[in-house]
Amino acid sequence: MSKALAGSIILSCVLTMPAFAAYTGPGVETLVNNAKDASNAKDEAPVELTGYLVKSLGDEHYLFRDNTGDVEVEIDNALWRNIEVSSENKVILRGEVDDDWQGIEIEIDSLTLVTS
Repeated sequence: MSKALAGSIILSCVLTMPAFAAYTGPGVETLVNNAKDASNAKDEAPVELTGYLVKSLGDEHYLFRDNTGDVEVEIDNALWRNIEVSSENKVILRGEVDDDWQGIEIEIDSLTLVTS
C-alpha cells in the first residue's frame, strides 16, 4: 500500500509541475526605417532605409543620409549590379545593424534605385 501511495504522490507532483519550456524561436522584430534609429538600434536589427548615398568612405563603406541624419552603411560590390548612383539619386537599402567593437554600421543586403 505504501508503494502505491508513494507512486500516486510522485505522479501527482509530476503532473502538476509548471512547464519550464518556452518559445525560443524568432520574435516580432521592429523594422528600423531611418538613419537616426539605425544609429541606436540593437545588433542584427532589420533595417529598410530610404534616402541618399552622399559619400563614398572607401572599401565598400558609404555615408547614407535621410531627413533624420547620417549613418555609415556597408554595400558589397556585388550588390551594385551595374546600378549607377549619385548623391542625387534616392535609394532603398535593406539589411541589418552590425554593432561591433568599431561601432554601429549597417550591412546592406539589397539596394534598389527609386525611380520617379
